Amino acid sequence: MRIKLLILTIFTVQSYVFGQPFLQTPIGGEQGKDWIVVNYVDWDTAGVKDHHCGTKAYDGHQGTDYVLKSFRQMDNGVDVLAAENGVVTYVQDGLFDRETEGIISKKLGNYVALRHDNKYYTYYAHLKKNSIPVKVGDTVKSGEVVGQVGSSGNSTDPHLHFEVWYDSAVLVDPYQGPCGNSTSLFTSPVPYDTGLYVWESGIHRKNELNINELRERIVTEERPYQFKPSSDSVLNFWAHLSGVRKGKVVQTDWYAPDGQLWFSFDVTLDQDYWYYYFWTFINHQNLAIGEWKVVLLYDGKQVVEEAFEVDDNVGLDQLHFSEPCASLARDLVANKLNTLDLKRVEVFDVYGREVEPQHDLVPGIYIFQIAVHEGNVCRFKKWME
Repeated sequence: MRIKLLILTIFTVQSYVFGQPFLQTPIGGEQGKDWIVVNYVDWDTAGVKDHHCGTKAYDGHQGTDYVLKSFRQMDNGVDVLAAENGVVTYVQDGLFDRETEGIISKKLGNYVALRHDNKYYTYYAHLKKNSIPVKVGDTVKSGEVVGQVGSSGNSTDPHLHFEVWYDSAVLVDPYQGPCGNSTSLFTSPVPYDTGLYVWESGIHRKNELNINELRERIVTEERPYQFKPSSDSVLNFWAHLSGVRKGKVVQTDWYAPDGQLWFSFDVTLDQDYWYYYFWTFINHQNLAIGEWKVVLLYDGKQVVEEAFEVDDNVGLDQLHFSEPCASLARDLVANKLNTLDLKRVEVFDVYGREVEPQHDLVPGIYIFQIAVHEGNVCRFKKWME
């Protein structure tokens, strides 16, 4: 399974550079660790070509997309920074910030526009709802926080879409390259990076996995992975990758405790992917007792290995809760919610919103917080079918 990131398309304008470098990187954190650049300005009026003559763009793209790993990372907060001293000329805020469909009509979503003294304008788009601390007319300094990364507007994943315009009329690609501008507008431009990244990987137990559940990271089991020999749901392995190239093979091999290959699945990539989800599954019935492993290979080389234990006795008792939390954990495993004193129970969904435990809960992961004695509480994370 694969996904191509689709973010923003407006119209194509030839880009030019005027003046000397003056911009700073408009996002906090480090490239390759906290974010990656998925799309640059498209320089090709007939097809797709970034400033390095590569495929890190899509048709008509007018900016640079600095993309996070997941919505979980977005929720923790990643700052968007003014790339240079400037005056705020426009602010839009309050729009939904967990978009996953990529609808062009939703445009930039929540965004900030800055005017700089040298006639350049910069735009910071798809920001998190209610994260913008500035207002029109404010003067901001280079590096000052103007919002946080979100997924508002025409967006499928949390990212900052950054645009540069000269005199608010001419689109400018701020990066330099053999198929673009001869100089960069950044004083210290982040390197053009086409390397392979394994962002995250994991194993979970769920039928009919969908891409939004991976974006939210809400279905992955916690390590160390432990499963009973049989279950009503399949076992899934997933990986979030960047920099996988056309013609290369992505493959997963599942190995039983005796070291024998249990199942293998592979796909040959039909194009370059700079933001790519891949997952496979095995039937979760009558698995052999012992330690299993699943290996991810790219172009024949191992890039990920996940191990999991299969045991008849797997359960929350193995997590060594102390009493009274152990007893409460056993009740939760058995879905004995009716045994709990609901006056002492608080239940929260993955977004931190409190829900009523006595009502039917939709399938998903919930946090149970149960008061015990002397101000102490027991906290559990549980998948509710």
